[in-house]
Amino acid sequence: MIFAAETEECSLHVFPDAFTAAAYCEGLDVESTVWVFWDDDGSPLQPQFTIPNKRGLFTAMSGIYHLVPVLGDHRPALGESLGQIRQVIGEWPFNSVRSVRDYLARGGAAYPA
Repeated sequence: MIFAAETEECSLHVFPDAFTAAAYCEGLDVESTVWVFWDDDGSPLQPQFTIPNKRGLFTAMSGIYHLVPVLGDHRPALGESLGQIRQVIGEWPFNSVRSVRDYLARGGAAYPA
């Protein structure tokens, strides 16, 4: 499971896996930090571009990335960031900030899917 916060709308999206998250979250927005990511235990993830975004005079082309653990402690865990989230977009039981907080308190991946 991947959690992705859309920083402009302060919404948290819950995706079943990293592939689905990367397909939904456009590389151009990811590079400009419109999206930030965490894994199923709330640890921060960062994009690693295998094909970089391209920007021309009149066009832009989204690159391809995958998510990797953040090295170092420069990004907070998901639990610390939930105070900035206004809404959660996900399937039950992940449809509220409280449900995500409860999930993390139970140990993340140990929680039933």
